[in-house]
Amino acid sequence: MDPDAPPVPLARLGARLHPEDVPLLEGLLASLVEGRRGDRALVRAIRADGGVRHVRIAAEPLLSGAVLVGLTGVYQDVSAQHHNELALSAAHEDATARALFVLRLQRAIVPEAPSVTEPAGGLDIAARYRPAAQDYLVGGDWYDVLALPDGRAMLAVGDIAGHGIDAATSMVVLRNALRGLAVTGADPGALMAWLNEVTLGTRGGPTATAVCAVYDPRTGSLRWAGAGHPPLMLLREGRAAVLEAPHNILLGAVAGAGYEEAELRLRPGDTLLLYTDGFVERRHVAMERSLAALRRAAERVGAGPVETMADELLSQVTGDTDDDTSLVVVRVPRAGPGRASGHGSGRVSGHGSGRVSDHGSGRVSGRASGSGVREA
Repeated sequence: MDPDAPPVPLARLGARLHPEDVPLLEGLLASLVEGRRGDRALVRAIRADGGVRHVRIAAEPLLSGAVLVGLTGVYQDVSAQHHNELALSAAHEDATARALFVLRLQRAIVPEAPSVTEPAGGLDIAARYRPAAQDYLVGGDWYDVLALPDGRAMLAVGDIAGHGIDAATSMVVLRNALRGLAVTGADPGALMAWLNEVTLGTRGGPTATAVCAVYDPRTGSLRWAGAGHPPLMLLREGRAAVLEAPHNILLGAVAGAGYEEAELRLRPGDTLLLYTDGFVERRHVAMERSLAALRRAAERVGAGPVETMADELLSQVTGDTDDDTSLVVVRVPRAGPGRASGHGSGRVSGHGSGRVSDHGSGRVSGRASGSGVREA
């Protein structure tokens, strides 16, 4: 289909589908129109040249009281994902070939030290991935940085439970799904709620932790929502602090779960750390102590270039669970030629506590309605 052509209404899509998939479309329409509930379907669309595209449809009814006034939703081309799944299935018979294939797939999707050249919200960004200690422990850690159409930037890290081909496949599904959902412009809480439904519908029944943040360079606002994931960390004026946020359930556990957000006004020079638990987690050590060690390491490393900071943190902070690790270092550039001069007072606001806390010798806290971040 020509990308410039008008969208195809759901009711007329049947003529473009594989005959075996028409009942799936009819069931989706029945759920929307008769059941007044959202639904999704995976169908095969036949192109004019005879080729087949695998398309995921997710739609919701628009209601005014009990009256259906319209439908809203998205089409997502998941052909590449389908082909990846076929390739992974083909390698299933040979355990050695399978492990090597999945390892290469994961490292192609989540490289160990990529160049983050895509401009995203005017931020300076460095990302790192550290594989598991043993190659056969192929994990499901991932990160993503995406420039959104409205000028904002999406930042995300996640961790699929378990190891092996299922974890790697689920990682591909969730990472790509979040990318597609993010371009809708929805806030992090809604994105995580939708991603939870995607997780519940993913083959193998995976569960995952994740955090998704959206930064608006026009206001300096950072909004984020987590799903059972380690907290973000902020380095501001030489002091590192854990950013506390509402505690939300992990992905893939409960249908219809809601995900509360927190919000923070970032300042020029602020550095933000997003990471997975393999970065800090140590056996027989409480997570609070592990976070305190990360805080001290961030303060020692300081706010140098983000690439240098990412490398030094990865060398100084090491979990001992043999798990893989993702780390994203994000910096709000200081004011200079062609840059904005500031992003407000550093106010903390949002749904939930929105506190900035220090799991070390001191505490830095803020109130949701307060005018600034203060030392306690």
